[in-house]
Amino acid sequence: MKRIGLYGCGHLNKIVVSCYKKGLLEGYEIVGCYSKTKENREAMALSLGIKPCDSYEEMLERNLDFVVEATNPAATKLILERTIEKGINVVLLSIGALSDETYYEMIKNKCIASNAKIYLASGAISGFEVLMTARLMGLTSASLTNTKGARALAKTSLYDPKMEKEDMTAFKGSAYEAIKNLPTGINVGVATALATRGVHNTSITIQTKPDFIGDSQCIDIECGDEIKAHLDVYSKSSDIAGYSVVALLKNLNCPIVF
Repeated sequence: MKRIGLYGCGHLNKIVVSCYKKGLLEGYEIVGCYSKTKENREAMALSLGIKPCDSYEEMLERNLDFVVEATNPAATKLILERTIEKGINVVLLSIGALSDETYYEMIKNKCIASNAKIYLASGAISGFEVLMTARLMGLTSASLTNTKGARALAKTSLYDPKMEKEDMTAFKGSAYEAIKNLPTGINVGVATALATRGVHNTSITIQTKPDFIGDSQCIDIECGDEIKAHLDVYSKSSDIAGYSVVALLKNLNCPIVF
């Protein structure tokens, strides 16, 4: 059995726990969970029938094979290096943590040295295989257009009261600039960039519609005249991100791998 620790005890890792209880993670055992919020980590531990972890370090000492991260880029940076140094693999949802190229290279080298891997969960986008294949063939352009409701940006620097009444373009720039402006809301843009042309050469557009519910992610790539692809995914809630973790783990443990 491969042993899993959950970092973050909120909605997304609750989905992982729910799937685990339904028997959808055959070959895995969840042996630890940690959140800064004591009530959350104790409630999740109780639901799993395991002893709570009072610190992240305590969770790491439970002979883990994987840590499933479901927090935010800033919280991820607090634990990623020391997790990798222990040879523990990480399933990452807060992909924005890897937007800084210097940090990305440092973490990559740590992975090589410790024989650990970071697995990027697809979250609310699709087609990683297509994106990476196209990159090998010589991508000439890569972009992502994200559509949100105005309220999704209400507490961010991108918010404009006009968004409540009319369609607007809230942001247009590189993936690197996007994650700086919206640290927790555009992980998909960084994921797209890492799979294609990098954070400085992948274009991100964030659009808002007054009453739009959920998120729409449209990825467009071109390899000259050879390949043109348009990948369009709408998700009403963030649930798809939690389920993408379960799908990734199942695939890693499957004798026939997609």
